[in-house]
Amino acid sequence: MRLAPENQVALEALRAACRVCRAVAAGSFDAVRKADASPVTIADFASQAVIVARLRAHLGEPVIIGEESADELRVDLDRLDAVVAAARVAWPDADRDGVLAAIDAGAQRPTHGPYWTLDPIDGTKGFLRREQYAVCLARVDGDAPVVGLLGCPNLPRDPSRGVDRADAEGSVYVVEADGPVFELGVDDDAAREVPRAGAIGNEITATVSVESGHTKLDHVDAILRHLGRPSRTIRCDSQAKYALVARGQAHVYLRVPTDPTRVELVWDHAAGAVIAARTGMRVTDLRGAPLDFSAPPRLAKNVGILCAHPGIHGELVDAIAALGFV
Repeated sequence: MRLAPENQVALEALRAACRVCRAVAAGSFDAVRKADASPVTIADFASQAVIVARLRAHLGEPVIIGEESADELRVDLDRLDAVVAAARVAWPDADRDGVLAAIDAGAQRPTHGPYWTLDPIDGTKGFLRREQYAVCLARVDGDAPVVGLLGCPNLPRDPSRGVDRADAEGSVYVVEADGPVFELGVDDDAAREVPRAGAIGNEITATVSVESGHTKLDHVDAILRHLGRPSRTIRCDSQAKYALVARGQAHVYLRVPTDPTRVELVWDHAAGAVIAARTGMRVTDLRGAPLDFSAPPRLAKNVGILCAHPGIHGELVDAIAALGFV
């Protein structure tokens, strides 16, 4: 596997952040609630700091749209010191000022031009349960991601294994330009090319959120029934769901918003979307429209998420429309 130099930097930054998250997970968790009631941990902050610091050290001053800001750390120095300690797993000379500056440099909100988008831990509740979470980094140019990196520290590379417990090796996915998707480990450099989508059988496997607050699970069930095929579901946190579809472990990932006014955010989907798309999957909103990443941080032109094998994507769009879910 040969990557462009800047994408190799991004890959090593992402893997370093995965190691930071694992180190925090091996100790005691520390979560607080953000304004939107979602949890945030020391690992979220440290992961963002490590990735942003590495990108800025090697790529100049790229525009980075990350999920976290350092505001609350400035008023909680004990928490800040814990974040600094976690960051030092991969950034040995990290200090308070450097960590704060890196986190804030990853909280930009540009109005135009290429940008990197970062979710330092997608699926924090999965992280807290020691189940699935993802470290997500993507480069967006125009209205679509062109480089995707997805670190899933607890996801087994063997698709025959379940996703309900932490794996010792984990999985990392990377794609650039128009190339193939590669899979490697958090610490294992041996990479394999992920095959493109093959034939699909009659039974459909769907992957959906563990958290019922993220998607209308009854709507997902109704959509699958409407297809008239046998089906089963895999419950999984985070953008690891995109990885399950990309590697053929699932055929569809559906996100039907529980709140019709909800707008998805770029960092929650960019990395996973480009990785799944490059294995031949169709990634759109529930109406079949392409995801539009041109106005960060929101996917304001889209409603929900549909990532599916091309053999059933059209059927799913028709089912969603027939059931009146968009």
